[in-house]
Amino acid sequence: MKKNSESTSCKSELQAARRRIQTLEKQLAEQEKNIQVLSEDRSFREGVIERAAEGVCVCHDVPTRPFVEFTVWNQRMIEITGYTMEEINDLGWYQTMYPDLKVQERARERMERMRTGEDLRFERWEITCRNGEKRMVAISTSVLLASDNSVHVLGLMHDFTEEKRFQLEAELARIDDLTLVKNRRGFKENAELLFKLAARQIQPITLVYLDVDDLKTVNDSLGHPEGDRVLRAVGNALLGSVRAVDLVGRLGGDEFALVLPRMKASDAKAAIERLHQRIVKMMRDNGWVTGASMGIISFSDSIPDLEDALSCADTLMYEAKKTGKNKLIFKEFA
Repeated sequence: MKKNSESTSCKSELQAARRRIQTLEKQLAEQEKNIQVLSEDRSFREGVIERAAEGVCVCHDVPTRPFVEFTVWNQRMIEITGYTMEEINDLGWYQTMYPDLKVQERARERMERMRTGEDLRFERWEITCRNGEKRMVAISTSVLLASDNSVHVLGLMHDFTEEKRFQLEAELARIDDLTLVKNRRGFKENAELLFKLAARQIQPITLVYLDVDDLKTVNDSLGHPEGDRVLRAVGNALLGSVRAVDLVGRLGGDEFALVLPRMKASDAKAAIERLHQRIVKMMRDNGWVTGASMGIISFSDSIPDLEDALSCADTLMYEAKKTGKNKLIFKEFA
């Protein structure tokens, strides 16, 4: 009986040991799986950062050096700046990106703001790349606190140089080469928006249609270059006499147009009368036997669409030409 009891006890202990071993093996397998998942997750995150369409970087302060040190610097950062992380750490971010000392100072002030925990979104900066090219970028930064309480800064960089260039080209395509006011296309696009806004907000708006009188006489007697001088001078006079919110355009040939939004009819009439006097004096001072006929139409409550307004102002302008030229005719609609 004693031997059987001992044998049973040994079997029980052996079974318990096997169960413990199985439990340990299971725990070990789970740990290995977790380690693999973590490793794969880290590789995944690094892959995402490396392939991001935006420049991604992480930096922290280095008290013994006059600039920050980067610990993350993805491929897009290399493409934008031309520098690797090792090169930028060796040369310094501020010194390379912002050669101008005043810009460097402003960039360091930005870092001070970041240290206080302020998230700075989509701030526009001009940087100098490795090849000397200037590029326009938008930088967003956030402060990160690591598990060891060390402070890091996450930076995202968007290069919009080409977007800016495309925007500039699009704007230039809407500028009249001779007078530098909006061309017909640019004027109509902007004027339509101003008229729709005035109608929606029930704000007054005034449209002016201007024709340079007797420009053909100048072209025939003094030559087309002199006629171009007249048109440039009129464009300059218009641009120099209006507010920043006003719109000036050349509709073609010797015809110009203005839109004066958010201006009472009486104020608009007075402003256009002063403008007309200025143009007439300028023409006389230059010895040009020309003038300016204007049709002016103001709206207060009922705002029509742009084409109807242009047609009405054009009619008024021709009435001014038929009744002696070099004058203006004003009409107000409540």
